[in-house]
Amino acid sequence: MPLYGYVCKSCHNEFEILVFSSDIPSCPSCESTDLTRQLSLIAPPAKRVSDGPMVPGDATMCDGSGSCGMCSSGMYD
Repeated sequence: MPLYGYVCKSCHNEFEILVFSSDIPSCPSCESTDLTRQLSLIAPPAKRVSDGPMVPGDATMCDGSGSCGMCSSGMYD
């Protein structure tokens, strides 16, 4: 359930909303479904735990097991 940013074509309201795969998002102001999805920006890296080189486990949600995908991303090479 990703968080998407939208602009309503009817009232020009800008908003973000969690969207499930089967949902059709609507504007919270006017309830229109005539929306333009905005380009999502990648969040900045999490604050590092150590002062040395980045190692698996530095990211807030990373446990070093590779389950988050960051350990195999090449970021720590």
